[in-house]
Amino acid sequence: MLLLWRFLTARRAAALPAAMSLVLGWSACSGTAQPGLQPGDNPGAPNPGPGGGTGAGPGPVSGCGAVNPGPSPVRRLSRAEYEATVADLFGGQVHAPVMFNPEARVAFFDNNSQNRVVTNVLAQQYFESAEQVATAAVAKLPALLPCDPAAMGEAACLDRFLDSFGKRAWRRPLLPAERDNLKQAFMQGRTNSFAEGIQELIQVMLLAPQFMYRLEAGVPVAGSDYLRLNPYELASRLSYLIWGSMPDDQLFAAADAGKLGTAADVKAQAQRMLADPRAARMVGHFTDQWLRLEEIATTEKQPRIYPAWKDGALKDAMHAEAQAFLDDVLWKGDAKIETLLTAPYTFVNGPLAAYYGIKGVTGDAFQKVPVDPQQRAGFLTQAGLLSVLGVPDEGLTSLIYRGLFVRERLLCQPIADPPPDAQSMNPPVTEATTARQSSLDRQKISLCGACHGQMDNIGMGFESFDAIGLYRTTDKGVPVDAHGALTSTDIDGAFDGAVELGKKMAGSKQVHECLATQWFRYGYGREETPQDSCAMDALKKVSVSSGGSFKELLLALTQTDAFLLRSKGDQP
Repeated sequence: MLLLWRFLTARRAAALPAAMSLVLGWSACSGTAQPGLQPGDNPGAPNPGPGGGTGAGPGPVSGCGAVNPGPSPVRRLSRAEYEATVADLFGGQVHAPVMFNPEARVAFFDNNSQNRVVTNVLAQQYFESAEQVATAAVAKLPALLPCDPAAMGEAACLDRFLDSFGKRAWRRPLLPAERDNLKQAFMQGRTNSFAEGIQELIQVMLLAPQFMYRLEAGVPVAGSDYLRLNPYELASRLSYLIWGSMPDDQLFAAADAGKLGTAADVKAQAQRMLADPRAARMVGHFTDQWLRLEEIATTEKQPRIYPAWKDGALKDAMHAEAQAFLDDVLWKGDAKIETLLTAPYTFVNGPLAAYYGIKGVTGDAFQKVPVDPQQRAGFLTQAGLLSVLGVPDEGLTSLIYRGLFVRERLLCQPIADPPPDAQSMNPPVTEATTARQSSLDRQKISLCGACHGQMDNIGMGFESFDAIGLYRTTDKGVPVDAHGALTSTDIDGAFDGAVELGKKMAGSKQVHECLATQWFRYGYGREETPQDSCAMDALKKVSVSSGGSFKELLLALTQTDAFLLRSKGDQP
């Protein structure tokens, strides 16, 4: 955060030599407050919320004897959260330009708190985005302002604007010192018109840490080593967990009225929010990364080897199939991972139906169709995923990638990276060598066998599918053998094909617990620690008892100490 503050202060020095440094009021790196936000300032602090005083009390779900919320790092808005927040802040009338570089993945996800470092390039992109958003917003000024400055007077109208827009932009009421500093920014930008001042003000507010970061001061609890969150901090945690965006009017009203003071209050709001389409958008962002759907668009194949892999339209259709399937399971269906792994249907349009060999579907509209139960069932057998996990040419490593996906994404069992000279250890192959035979030979090598046995023996169950997800019965003229085996799981044993694998996985306690782990990492923006053992146990129990329900897990995520409280010292 300090790098962003320094960059933006320098960038704005000519126009706002004083106001910019005042508004950017908090240095998370140094732990000191700048003018405009003093230590102890905490709008909305009088809150008897979860974990202290009255209300739900500490540990509403964990059942632990001691309260330990685990680490509570400051979180910068991810690219997706930034874009969604800008859209919601301006009522869908203004959108952030698509200009940010892709974010690094930590534990598969782009919203991990370790990604909060701001490079010079990213800071420049934030600056340019704020300029463009502010310009577009002021072009719609009558709809943006809550008053008419000509009729009310500029000073009074500016106060009204700061009351409404300021509170929503920084997701809490402004502090008196912040209002004063923002008024200075307005006056320095107002050279010829009220609109110019508002444009400058919007840009400054979008560049401030109060917008870019989810800052939490917390409320001390006597005799404890943790803090309660005030109502506005809880409102933001809720909105970014369930919507990936800022609070709505109802959530702000609940915070204003002190209606987020108990775990039950929080859960009631979460249940309401899950019915909003924004929840589907956020879950889609999670599944795109967890299940690697976002990679479909960039997957390439050798056209000479895979002539059916024609153009981008096919990849778009595969992504749309997965999205329609997930939408049906997670929002229209039972929302369970069991169904995701075993559902006997998919969604296709005419071109994708022809690709699969499904009869009777024409046109561009997607429709729900049954699949051949001997060949396909659930997400694991969809062509998009199988293509992402398939090699681009006629190599022999698709079964490695497919087995690795199951191990790491569905079982939460990481596999060590191969040694640098792993490629040179591969056994010799000929044009007639199948992937199965190559793997069996590789597993006989002492330095390779342990890891490849964990991956390859699962990947063999997918051998009925080529690298672009088409079903096949032969490989290099040899009948396909899709027998695989699971080890080091609670469902160990042989299986025949990906359909049977999906059924075994659907009944696995480890798979359900892994889903809880993936949601913890994505929802809280960090990996689990030993301090989180009670929260993790509670989430895993919910996942197992609910059949891996995404909705039940999201509700449970709002009820842990890690969500309702925060540790001292982790934020500025």
